[in-house]
Amino acid sequence: MNDKERRVLKTIVELYVADGGPVSSKAVKDAGYAMSTASIRNYMAALERLGYLEKPHTSAGRKPTDEAYRFYVNELEANRGGWDELAARCRAELRDESRDVGEIMMHASRLLGEISENFAVVYGSLVRESRVRNVQLVNLDGPRILVVVNLEPEYERTTTLRLARSFSADVIAGAEGLINGAVAGRSLDDARDAIDDIIRDNVTEEGIITREISIHRRAVFSDPPAVELYFEERGHLLDQPELSDPKNLQLILKLLHNKEYLTTILSNRLSRGTQVTIGAENQAEGLKPFSLVTAGYRMGAARGVLERAPNENRNRTPPNQPPHSP
Repeated sequence: MNDKERRVLKTIVELYVADGGPVSSKAVKDAGYAMSTASIRNYMAALERLGYLEKPHTSAGRKPTDEAYRFYVNELEANRGGWDELAARCRAELRDESRDVGEIMMHASRLLGEISENFAVVYGSLVRESRVRNVQLVNLDGPRILVVVNLEPEYERTTTLRLARSFSADVIAGAEGLINGAVAGRSLDDARDAIDDIIRDNVTEEGIITREISIHRRAVFSDPPAVELYFEERGHLLDQPELSDPKNLQLILKLLHNKEYLTTILSNRLSRGTQVTIGAENQAEGLKPFSLVTAGYRMGAARGVLERAPNENRNRTPPNQPPHSP
């Protein structure tokens, strides 16, 4: 592909993204080309032979293929102009320590949707790399105790256990110290093994408490639940010209509302780099009509994915804009 063909192809992709309809040689000329429409049609024919354009009808203009969108995305990757400004904006708006994780994810999805002018999803989960900071035992009424497991990053798991009998505050404090000596700083898997080890040959009153906790160790030291968030920018969806067709809109809404399906897809895209899959590049059959742009993130043991939701008829990256939010 020569330089003029590259320019023509880039223009066709941008015009098709903007209008959602086949692009004519006149439309390309009107975009600022100082050449005849006949010359532009020659370039378009060459691009069609190369597999970058297709012609829906004999008299129609051209529309980009998956290969054209791949070319366009690669061009954006190679020319990251304006990305630093977007990254600075995202950091400035999300760097608010007063927000909890849920609020940050909600704000990030809204910001991503605004920047990309598309439906945006933020997915996150706390993985098994979470570690036990400490364990607290709280004496409740009668023979019951509350087991509080504090994890790193910030997460708290509470479990109420009923013991065979009541114990003094000193015994409960002793059991708490015994448990923390075994599990503090360990992963959840290691903590479950460690709590099981310390009950062996321990016939003290503290051992009775630790034995009860060991019996319920799967619940006490269970993995944190996945943190998932979906934020719908319905206005952005309706702004897409190709979604003026009710069938197309129904198709994408059905996909985006299938939470289990989306979670499965995004959990397989947790790598920190940006991933752009277009059309047939998507392994999931239900995504082949679309493009998916994701960027993984990681904060301690929290991992997740920022997603630009797919649009009908392959990629819809707005002109001169990076394909994902930094």
